[in-house]
Amino acid sequence: MKKTTIELTEDQYFFLKEKAIVLQKQRKHYSIVSIIRDLINKDLECWKKKNGH
Repeated sequence: MKKTTIELTEDQYFFLKEKAIVLQKQRKHYSIVSIIRDLINKDLECWKKKNGH
């Protein structure tokens, strides 16, 4: 299992949580934490592609 720790501002946390709640309604068997992790991972992959990593 891979563990990742990140620091978020309060605004970032609430933005991610709100987005995760919307997605959780679509995917009822997913936890909010796993959805937030997926959102962060997708954003990281997008950032890596954009910056040539």
